[in-house]
Amino acid sequence: TNDHLPDLDHPTWLNEKIRWQFLHHRNPLMSLAADKIAVREYLLHKQARVEAPAMIATGAAPDDLLAVDLPARFVLKTAHGSGQIRIVDGTTPVPRPELVRQLGAWAEFDQWRHTGELHYRDVPHRWLVEEYVPATREKLEFKVFCFHGEPAFISVITDRDGDAYSRVIFDTDWRRVPFGSRGRAHDPRPVPRPADLDRVLALARLLSEDFLHVRVDFLKFDGRLVFSELTFANLAARIPFEPVEMNAELGAKIDLGRAAEALANGRRIAADLGWPRVAEEAPRAA
Repeated sequence: TNDHLPDLDHPTWLNEKIRWQFLHHRNPLMSLAADKIAVREYLLHKQARVEAPAMIATGAAPDDLLAVDLPARFVLKTAHGSGQIRIVDGTTPVPRPELVRQLGAWAEFDQWRHTGELHYRDVPHRWLVEEYVPATREKLEFKVFCFHGEPAFISVITDRDGDAYSRVIFDTDWRRVPFGSRGRAHDPRPVPRPADLDRVLALARLLSEDFLHVRVDFLKFDGRLVFSELTFANLAARIPFEPVEMNAELGAKIDLGRAAEALANGRRIAADLGWPRVAEEAPRAA
């Protein structure tokens, strides 16, 4: 999809600089923050005043799920990949062995081998069960793109149904901006400015300040603002933005001259949080 041949020796586009990080910026804090279990420790470290989805259980081996007392509705996902998620909404019972088989398939998948996102290489293969988040028309996803700790724009996802969704992009003053990822349609409907936009932006600043670039994701539903994840490569840094000139404009927001400072800081924080670590051998109820 990305028909621009990346120049990783002299990167200018956003995706080029993200890919440059994979090769030359082996920041352990990026691996910790990409781990969907360990990132909760980073939230505590940053004293971020935002909740994460309630954790029901975690484990390493797929068979560990057999020992977990699961509610009727829950979300099953892996800590070491992207898009490996199974939503059980309670409408149709799902046999436990089917879920174990799904975990087994996911356990064999190495995100970094398939997408080149090398920060996933040091993430232990684990799974987690979280609270079920209802898919209603009122549910929103805020994906805040940040550069050196400063939010630049917000991708708002509405009407998500699996991989299908609607999207609109705003600047930090909640004005629509005329760009987006190639092949992704914009939602023409109005999206009211959230009453807690300032809180979203403040949290995004806090959670992004240790990185050159990161996307800070939140969920908004039932009056709750919930942290979702930290993403270091939007769409695996494979799909360019349109119009084409936005790729260099966004790339200019990353100063690779600050990479050494960010790496030293990331190593210090990761060490303080005991990273890297090995996978757990038994399931743990949260």
